[in-house]
Amino acid sequence: MMGSKPIVEVRNLTYKYKGEVVALRNVSLTINEGEVTIILGPNGAGKTTLLKCILGLLEPKGTIYIDGKNVYNLKPRDRARKMAYVPQIHHSIFAYRVIDYVLMGRTPHHSLLTLPGESEYKKAYSILRELGIEELAERTIAEVSGGQLQLVLIARALVQEAEILVLDEPTAHLDIANKILVLSTVRKLVEQGKVRAVVMSLHDPQIAALYADKVILLAHGKIIAQGKPMEVLTSSNLLKAYGIKFKTITIGDQLIIVPDNTLEVKPY
Repeated sequence: MMGSKPIVEVRNLTYKYKGEVVALRNVSLTINEGEVTIILGPNGAGKTTLLKCILGLLEPKGTIYIDGKNVYNLKPRDRARKMAYVPQIHHSIFAYRVIDYVLMGRTPHHSLLTLPGESEYKKAYSILRELGIEELAERTIAEVSGGQLQLVLIARALVQEAEILVLDEPTAHLDIANKILVLSTVRKLVEQGKVRAVVMSLHDPQIAALYADKVILLAHGKIIAQGKPMEVLTSSNLLKAYGIKFKTITIGDQLIIVPDNTLEVKPY
């Protein structure tokens, strides 16, 4: 699917936190329609900061365009209709029912004085059914597992009817079965045209190799390489990013990445 129409364009992005700590350095990239783009890198690489800039939550130097429009010229409600965010860590002090929590995704489509109607409840139930978690609808979010909660968060994003799904480390606290469940679900959303594009951050090169159409390898706020997984996830690039050696093996069209436990250099 590489070479599809760009839906998000990031140009010469630099972001500094207070104290002049540089989190991103002159980052440029594209997110294409019909693709899963994975921003890959070690902890502290700048992945979450980059996603928050794309979402318009942080204001860096540089420009970000969505369908040719500057993201910072869009009103928050309009940005929410373009992009839906699934955060890495979720905490709620309220024991919402899953169905009610999912319907919070409709907020960009309502004023302060309106509530979801019957058709929206039907849509939310339909999305839960499509994701295979309809039986969770009447439970509270405190009663679901980590993998189930990630799917609930994705359901909330889908009911938002945004065109781009943005996920920050969606598998960070999940076991391998739930990682596969969540990421295969996300891939299907793109393949079935339920969303125009997906961009997510991950720190595991092997998972990126399995699920990405495009990989953007990031370390210390700089892009080391970007492109197809086979082109980006080389031993030399991974050494620069993670500071350890990796062995890469190709079996058919599948890339297998095995880390060496010997520390070689500091990340790039």
